[in-house]
Amino acid sequence: MLPLSPIIPNIVLSSTLCPTLTLTVPFLKCAYLLLIPLGCSSTKYKTLKEARYRIKIANQVICTSNVTLNQVYQELLINKTKNLKKQSIIKVNNLYKYLLPIKDEKINSIDLSKYRQLTNYIESQNFSSDYNNKILGLFKQIVNYSAKHYNTSESILKFIEPYREKNIIKKEMLFFTLEEYKKFDSVVTDFSYHTFFELLYYNGLRKGEAQALTWNDIDFVRNEVKITKTITTKIKGENWTISSPKTKSSIRILPLTKKLISDFKMMLDNAKEFKDFTYDWFVFGNSIPFKESTIEHKKNEYCKLANIKQIRIHDFRHSCASLLINQGASIILVSKFLEHSDVSMILNRYTHMYKNELENVTNLLNNL
Repeated sequence: MLPLSPIIPNIVLSSTLCPTLTLTVPFLKCAYLLLIPLGCSSTKYKTLKEARYRIKIANQVICTSNVTLNQVYQELLINKTKNLKKQSIIKVNNLYKYLLPIKDEKINSIDLSKYRQLTNYIESQNFSSDYNNKILGLFKQIVNYSAKHYNTSESILKFIEPYREKNIIKKEMLFFTLEEYKKFDSVVTDFSYHTFFELLYYNGLRKGEAQALTWNDIDFVRNEVKITKTITTKIKGENWTISSPKTKSSIRILPLTKKLISDFKMMLDNAKEFKDFTYDWFVFGNSIPFKESTIEHKKNEYCKLANIKQIRIHDFRHSCASLLINQGASIILVSKFLEHSDVSMILNRYTHMYKNELENVTNLLNNL
């Protein structure tokens, strides 16, 4: 659709569905007209984009009224599976469960009233603000995808506001001090689990990264461990699933302590006693990797026996950071050792542990 110019006195616009009228429009008004069947009136639109959009609807080139939230999500999910890991897809599906109250709603019919019904349902689940925002984030993705591929309205997005925690006292980070870890380790009777937790504590590996290690990843000459993959045993229908680590920066090579190398050698000697041993075997579990549920059970049991606080498996990673900081490691070194892609995240998370370092800086300035 084009605005009329002084050179062109009139324009004929036609639809494939019906005969049209020839209309003359003054150029200075800069209005666009959508021509509709004879016997009906024409409609003005402010922009060329809107006029073109409406003529597409009239010609049934596009459909904007029937596509539902669930239909768009299923298509979006197919696209996501091309780029996301299986465990990430599971997380997306878990978020989508909380959009089910409006899954059969047409995208164009989701108004403020229906959106409020959705947020009331989400809030009734008593999730954290962070998780609520993840659910709304998926809702935004669906609406944006629909607008892009089906030209549906995205006006509902202007009503979305992020959830914020109110009057929440930040929980103290849990970790083992060196003394607490030694108490924990003293009650571990299974040598393989002793070495597993030892690796988590001194090298800060994520649980899945340790589970996925094979003997090919241990370099007994350089005393190093190579982290190139992760594992999960939580996907239904699969005993375990191996994939790339959490981020690209998570692929790394770490030095091992003499104690860990010694322990790994003992474990390797034990594994070699099996006739079908290969270096493709898992370091922790031989032909079958440690199960996540068993790791959790063992950790809980050892904490009780040692009479120390319960921490999560991931808190062994925080414990490693605490250990390094208390030994004088810089924030850059800690970030590199744990392979955090964002140094600022390390700084925000562990700033309180650098109190002594800050005092040392003040002393240096006072001595100038």
